[in-house]
Amino acid sequence: MVVGGGYTGMMAAARLAQRGRSVALLEKHELGWGASSRNGGMVHPGFKVGPAALLKRYGDRGRQLYQASLDAFALLEETITTDRIECDYARSGHLHLAYKPGDMDHLEAEARVLGEEWGINARVLDRDALAAEIGSPVYHGGLLYERSGGLHPAKYFAGLARLAFDRGAHLHDRTPAVALARRRQGGLTVETPRGAIAARDVLLATNGYSDGLVPWIRRRIIPIGSYIIATEPLSDDRALSAIRNRRMLFDSKNFLYYWRLSSDNRMLFGGRASFAPTTIAKARDWLYAAMIRVHPQLAGIMVEHAWGGNVAFTFDRLPHIGRTEGITYALGYCGTGVAMSTYFGQLAADWIAGGELPDCWQRTFPGLPLYRETPWFLPAVGWYYAALDRL
Repeated sequence: MVVGGGYTGMMAAARLAQRGRSVALLEKHELGWGASSRNGGMVHPGFKVGPAALLKRYGDRGRQLYQASLDAFALLEETITTDRIECDYARSGHLHLAYKPGDMDHLEAEARVLGEEWGINARVLDRDALAAEIGSPVYHGGLLYERSGGLHPAKYFAGLARLAFDRGAHLHDRTPAVALARRRQGGLTVETPRGAIAARDVLLATNGYSDGLVPWIRRRIIPIGSYIIATEPLSDDRALSAIRNRRMLFDSKNFLYYWRLSSDNRMLFGGRASFAPTTIAKARDWLYAAMIRVHPQLAGIMVEHAWGGNVAFTFDRLPHIGRTEGITYALGYCGTGVAMSTYFGQLAADWIAGGELPDCWQRTFPGLPLYRETPWFLPAVGWYYAALDRL
């Protein structure tokens, strides 16, 4: 039984069915309703915690974690190619942009670590070299990383759903799991409004929409809103004046911006307008103003679409896979989950089917005392990070 119909759950369902297991997937809303159809479509290795920090914090385990993210990226590309998923995927590369002059030191350190530890040629661009990549007066340089790409998130999800369905997985939308109970003869009973299902294994893959179904998990997931605007299609000249080589871009702020050109030349511009609750309309206006500050040449361009949803942060800013009370979980991507959720779906399925969980993922899943379901601390955290960005 898989609870959660996003990338993680769908990849797990497809993999379990391929391995001959009878598998049912439950989704509270439509299949792919959450971030799996509403993200920015950026695919790259790595986590919210950078490679240098991973090595400093975890040593050899950190090295294994970053390698897992490289494996995740390779798995996504292999899945798209092997299973012929039409999702507008293009290997574009990305730029991590320095918002402050001092951020360049950090990017240079990341480039050294990537080259020394993993043989990755990530190049640091100074402000003059950056001008050949993006038309923006805001940034002081950037780290160019070629091993990354962009896709249409909903089309990619549709490909995974087709894969799971074709392999015999039973996919149930608008069917929330409302309770779990252990069975005397082993396994669990999953209660839904449409009846109860007996399952040998349960995978929880609800990420930013984790509710009280498993309270231990909910206390370790922090849902944070992220928002995106999509402009009208740009002329080729205007699009390339902003992002000459069609890279994916994100910056070094805590309240970061992330943006790219879609396959039909729309500017997709995203960010976190606030750690406190806000509205789509307010986030749209905030993101439009931010986009014009970054790319003044886009002034006057119409915004045709705006949307938002939850990403799932964790207290150590890393994803987690494990088991609690006999329930397998795979979630907590911290906004960098397109490749990793695909990888976690396969990894969780193989573990459930009798495989071993790699040592690097056998880690403590930290929580916070007094945190239950309402992240009361987020406004203060948001104020702190906003202040750091302004300094």
